[in-house]
Amino acid sequence: MCPHVDMNLSIEEPAKSLIGKSLLIDSGGGWFDSDSAPMAGVFGIPALTLRFSCGTTTVFSDAGEETVTQDPLRLVERLTTEGYTALGYISYDYLRYTTPGIETSNEKEKDGLPLVFFHFYKSSSLYVTTCKDALPTSVLSAESRLGGHPRTNIRSEEYARKISVIKAHIAAGDVYQVNLSHKFRFESLREPLYWFVDFYRAQPVPFAALIHFPGFEIVSGSMELFLKKRGSKIITRPIKGTIRRDPDPYRDRQLAATLRTNPKELAENLMIVDLMRNDLGRICEYGSIKVRELFAVRGYSTLSQMESEIEGRLCPGVEFSRIVASTFPPGSVTGAPKRDALRIIDSLEPHLRGPYCGAICLLSPNGDFTMSVAIRTGVNSPKGAEFWFGGGIVWDSIADEEYRETELKAKALTLVTSLQIL
Repeated sequence: MCPHVDMNLSIEEPAKSLIGKSLLIDSGGGWFDSDSAPMAGVFGIPALTLRFSCGTTTVFSDAGEETVTQDPLRLVERLTTEGYTALGYISYDYLRYTTPGIETSNEKEKDGLPLVFFHFYKSSSLYVTTCKDALPTSVLSAESRLGGHPRTNIRSEEYARKISVIKAHIAAGDVYQVNLSHKFRFESLREPLYWFVDFYRAQPVPFAALIHFPGFEIVSGSMELFLKKRGSKIITRPIKGTIRRDPDPYRDRQLAATLRTNPKELAENLMIVDLMRNDLGRICEYGSIKVRELFAVRGYSTLSQMESEIEGRLCPGVEFSRIVASTFPPGSVTGAPKRDALRIIDSLEPHLRGPYCGAICLLSPNGDFTMSVAIRTGVNSPKGAEFWFGGGIVWDSIADEEYRETELKAKALTLVTSLQIL
């Protein structure tokens, strides 16, 4: 079965083993525009790897290591035009290069992860097929679970205090909304592949990803589209608004209706729609930006979420690097106005976000690309596994409810680990 949009990926027989391979899984309408059977993209050994860290871009290949002076995202553009498919991430903390005058504090703990990290694949090193054919039948074992007792770096009382600070900024007219996150720590995943497959099966999403990098893995269960480019058309689909699912169908429909009519959730969603329209306006032809869908509620295994869709037509000659420079970080995980929200986030969060709230990216040689918002996303390494969860704070946010919402978003983890989030 071919993807609806040709991402220049060939279809081959599934590999005998997926160990060490990177995976993208699309439950429908995600990475591969599949509206039927869930699809999996399997990525083998990359021909090249690009790493941007501490202001230096380095390219690794069989020929060795080369340091280059070119902007990392322009280099990503160039390499895809040479026939490579690119898969990687842009860290949230790359914002210092897209939002002049804004950066994350040097005093924060350093996770050591690059700001930009991409693999580049020849067509013979990857394939797309159905999940049924690609994924192993996984039985969760003790070895594949997240180990230890998870700990958050911001307790509920401190989270409430930080929300009070945000509300003071809102009262002063500085911002309308700010996204606030906290981080959970676990012991390392011993079997990231099998845990990832169970993570996806616990809550199927359009933008699931497991990407292996030297020394760590990115694991993502995102359902949010940041940007999708097909020809001259560009689409964003921000999510704002969350409510739990209920096993009783009638009660579940009631909860979805409550979300759809909640004034606070509607206002929060509309703020981000306006922000994303403004961001797209920097790169799209005048009059081409349209809101295609507003306040749509979509259900997943553990929660329902509200999303809207905005579409525009790119100005001629606008390429990947300029698109990122005009829109990054994603508005749904920052706040509005974006620049002021970024400053407040940096003052309140004790951690770097790293890949979380950045973007996971798949780029085709034909210039098309898909980028997810890296939510429900963690980093696994020998030092441990870390997952971040957050939510948008507005004037009428209630601290206890906001904290519980982050725990609800973490529920997919507890379904996989059988542990309680502390």
